[in-house]
Amino acid sequence: MHLLYVDESGDTGRAGSQTRTFTLSGLLVHHADWHEAQSAIARMRQRLAKQYGFPLQAEIHASEMLGRSETLHGAQRYQRVQAALHAVEMIRREKRLTPLRVVATKGELRQDIPQAAWLALLKATSRHITASEGHRFCSAHGLAIVCDDHRTAPSAGWLSQIRAQMELGSLLIDEPFGRDSRQSPMLQLCDLLAYLTKQTLEPNGYFGQAETKNMLKRCEGLFEERGVSILLKEEGGADAPP
Repeated sequence: MHLLYVDESGDTGRAGSQTRTFTLSGLLVHHADWHEAQSAIARMRQRLAKQYGFPLQAEIHASEMLGRSETLHGAQRYQRVQAALHAVEMIRREKRLTPLRVVATKGELRQDIPQAAWLALLKATSRHITASEGHRFCSAHGLAIVCDDHRTAPSAGWLSQIRAQMELGSLLIDEPFGRDSRQSPMLQLCDLLAYLTKQTLEPNGYFGQAETKNMLKRCEGLFEERGVSILLKEEGGADAPP
């Protein structure tokens, strides 16, 4: 069985929205690899504390971590940038984790935005799982979805429509459920990837500087190397890097 952790960046509104895009970002991990992947994340967090002064107990909440504050949780801004770079690099090296993302360009998409994004994400996840040869310790397919405190999760109403559009019934285990991101290191990393993707497409002033451009390049390199990127620009969408 696989676990898919998902978080979002940007709002789903059209009129009056401050964002042009809506992003879903996920990390996929097989249950047999879950403990090892969590251990790798824990070791990474220890390095962030030791090398960059970012406390173990502090949540990796990207908009705050990479925000305007000169000091956050006792770490300076340049230290937090280095910590975020280190986190992205850990994901790149940790082959047990598969990063996926869907970017919906809201002005060009006639469909319901979150529904279209979720449909694309689940299709990509389903293809990845069914195409794999199975884990050496477990060959049974299955998918459980974990979201940020259920705010990101697809509603029960149109989850049934998604099920009808793809062969998900034999794969999806129960309905997506929420967790507090403060208690989930995986969800925190999904938040970081979603935020960096948004800044690549709609950068604020800080992300036009050299020190942060390198971080965006590192995130893009991760997805180019071994991630799954889907850009939705019109009804039906298309597989393409954002």
